[in-house]
Amino acid sequence: MDPIGAIPLVREAVVALMRYRTARAQTVKKGRVRPAQIKIGWGSGFCVVPDRYVVTACHVLTEGQHRDPAERFVAFIVPGNGDPAYHFPVIAFPLERPDLDLAILEIGPCATAGHHLPAVPVSFTAPPDGSRVLTFGFPAPEVAGVNIDLQGNYVGGQFFLKSHANEGILSAQYQLGQVPVYDFNVGWHHGESGGPVVRLDDPISAFTIMQGYRGIKAPHGVVAGPHRGCALSTIRSDLQRLGATVV
Repeated sequence: MDPIGAIPLVREAVVALMRYRTARAQTVKKGRVRPAQIKIGWGSGFCVVPDRYVVTACHVLTEGQHRDPAERFVAFIVPGNGDPAYHFPVIAFPLERPDLDLAILEIGPCATAGHHLPAVPVSFTAPPDGSRVLTFGFPAPEVAGVNIDLQGNYVGGQFFLKSHANEGILSAQYQLGQVPVYDFNVGWHHGESGGPVVRLDDPISAFTIMQGYRGIKAPHGVVAGPHRGCALSTIRSDLQRLGATVV
């Protein structure tokens, strides 16, 4: 499939993930209000079971540490990259695999009635080197403000949130221990980690996600090399158990 045809299909299934917690509660001293401080992080993901399960990179949840139970997560959609953004609460974590940098999140109903999240099929077979691929994610936005209620629920915010597609090829594939890994000639921005890498077959399908890059030793130190992700086949049984469509 041509990227022009694939992009509208994939875009509707990709989400921005916001991780947040209250770093300092709102206080009032001598009649002056000191606003709460909210710590925020961003990543991307994509739906594999409509309105229910989202795949992302585990480091989106943890920043390389253990997931903080005090942190909450919200999944955003921006249909057609229009003006409104709609959000779904993340209610559970059916899978967390730091060793693979993969996670599956369960979402609740959209906070705005009538909005839904479609799914992208997944593939467990390796495309040949040179295959055309599409990446899709949400670069992290500049945030002007986030509103959290007294129960810690997200209730609104001000930020410029738009999804971003890129096209390239599968440049190499190899094993890291027992894990199949893919390299791409595509780079991605901060915030896009966890978004799908899609093979442009008919039907289109996601076979890995944007995770990181391998370091390349250069005369002046280690620099960012090929961007890569591990195969979704490493969590085949979990995806099948949860009801993902496999092609």
